[in-house]
Amino acid sequence: MNKKFSILLFLLLGFVFISNAQNGHLVLLKDRGVTVRSFSKGDYINFQFSSGQWITGYIDWIKSDTIQVNQFALQKVINGFGLLGEDTLRLGRLQLHINEIKAFAKDRGHFKSVFTNGIFLETGGLMYVGLNLMNSTLKGDAVFGENNIPKLVGGVVVYGIGRLIQKSNPDYRPIGKRFSVEIL
Repeated sequence: MNKKFSILLFLLLGFVFISNAQNGHLVLLKDRGVTVRSFSKGDYINFQFSSGQWITGYIDWIKSDTIQVNQFALQKVINGFGLLGEDTLRLGRLQLHINEIKAFAKDRGHFKSVFTNGIFLETGGLMYVGLNLMNSTLKGDAVFGENNIPKLVGGVVVYGIGRLIQKSNPDYRPIGKRFSVEIL
């Protein structure tokens, strides 16, 4: 009985050490220390590599400081019927250190508005300046006269505010002060 119990215990311990059901490795994207998104083996990932190239693919494995991504790219092609479609181009596997990730793309379906990305203010400021210059020229007023300079400066300031909003709200999540990457 003791021999059967020890063999059973040995097999059970062997099974526990060999099995890899949950290896516990996750890639975490954090926003000021709070986890925003997590990636595990088999998940789709889209990030910017240290060279500036955007990488898309599925995670093959995650180790303590390295991940391997099975890369692919979607290309627009014309099929046999003359219609536009997409074709998958497999690029192979890429192993990279976690510090080589510069940025993560925002999630699909992320709401983009001309009001939140500053384009509305940029366009409005430029159009106001252009309209002011055109009206001043057509009416014969001094373009850079005392009454017109504050109006031109106002249009340029609105354009500058739009540029500032656009720079502070990019379409990606840059790794740095606000966002960080960690392997758990």
